[in-house]
Amino acid sequence: MRIIHVHKYFHSRDGASRYEQGLMRLQEEAGHAVAPFAMHEERNEPTPWSEYFVSNFDTRHVSFGLGAFSQAARAFWNVEAKKKFGAMLDVFHPDVVHAHNIYTQLSPSVLAAVKERGIPVVMTVHDYALVSANYALWNKDHNMDLKHLGIWSTAKTKYIKGSFLATLMLEGILKAHHALNMYDGAISHYITYSTFVRDILVHAGFTSEKISVLHSFAEPLMSDCDPSPLTRGSRRGSIQSPFILFAGRLETYKGVRVLLESLKHLPKDVRVMIAGVGPDEEKLRAMVAHDPRVTFLGFVPGDKLSRLMGEATAVVVPSIWYEPYGLVALEAMCQGTPIIVAKSGGLPEIVGESEAGIIVPPGDSKALARAIHRIIENKDLAGRMGKAAFDRAKEIGNPQEHLAKIMEIYSKCG
Repeated sequence: MRIIHVHKYFHSRDGASRYEQGLMRLQEEAGHAVAPFAMHEERNEPTPWSEYFVSNFDTRHVSFGLGAFSQAARAFWNVEAKKKFGAMLDVFHPDVVHAHNIYTQLSPSVLAAVKERGIPVVMTVHDYALVSANYALWNKDHNMDLKHLGIWSTAKTKYIKGSFLATLMLEGILKAHHALNMYDGAISHYITYSTFVRDILVHAGFTSEKISVLHSFAEPLMSDCDPSPLTRGSRRGSIQSPFILFAGRLETYKGVRVLLESLKHLPKDVRVMIAGVGPDEEKLRAMVAHDPRVTFLGFVPGDKLSRLMGEATAVVVPSIWYEPYGLVALEAMCQGTPIIVAKSGGLPEIVGESEAGIIVPPGDSKALARAIHRIIENKDLAGRMGKAAFDRAKEIGNPQEHLAKIMEIYSKCG
């Protein structure tokens, strides 16, 4: 089969990018012809199809005057993207187009180019951008009310670059896209990682029959190395004292503050390692400036992060927002490491009914401390949880099974 993947980035910038590139590798290894379409950027992976990529659209700064008009016009309908993607479609002749995050930078104009040629489109929904310009559904220090996701309520969150006007503009563009049926009229089928996200889409008016729930695959299971939890777990024996690992963006809604507050209720020998960077890093460092138990590691690359996960007593995902899925939790489970996740968004679905981890109320530092203490103090329980975590990861994150289901969805849309 011939497949084009469309995502605004073609480098490992975020979870959506990593998923796209991992899926492309799986498809290429299975003998399919695969190509990317994205924006030009210095960090892009090399590809012979970059000649069709569109010019970079920098959204880091809010423009005013003519600049604002230009940004809004491109977010509503990217003329260049439609033209260049149309040219690529005519050369590559795909059987299916797999869309990822195309919002703002590429716009649904790329979907129009596909629709004109009668090619089916499958979209993996990585966040809530189909529902709101506030694609995290987060309002400064709390989740947005899912029953009131209007233009005004979204604009008041100032989610886009801290600007009321920028958020209002993007929400208005999104509403116009939906009114003109630019997404749903071109997309044959949607894929979400969790039932939680599927339900939000349905609540927003999307047809449930057009949505499949499919757990993300676990990239560590793609490698040829021995992923045995017994092998990985043995590394914990060499660690001088237990440590808990957080890996992710240092932002309010990721719940790092909750983890740091839990230290007040934990033994003095419990260490916490924080892997990641983000806008809240300075505040978080100040919060534990005099606590030697906390180590900020900054950005940690993939291989090193996997090793840290294998050495950790537990990996904590304390998100207080509607986490769409939580790939970090799945990757930790591949290392045979117990996980502790907040009962938020799609996170509980990763644990399921297994003994792979403990689910705690979001924002509850005492409950989180009790869960951490329970794993640290009971080595037998930690061992059972580690094995259950690995088994659960194989069950829901098997790359080949994920690929087979993706290809089945493609075939049904053809």
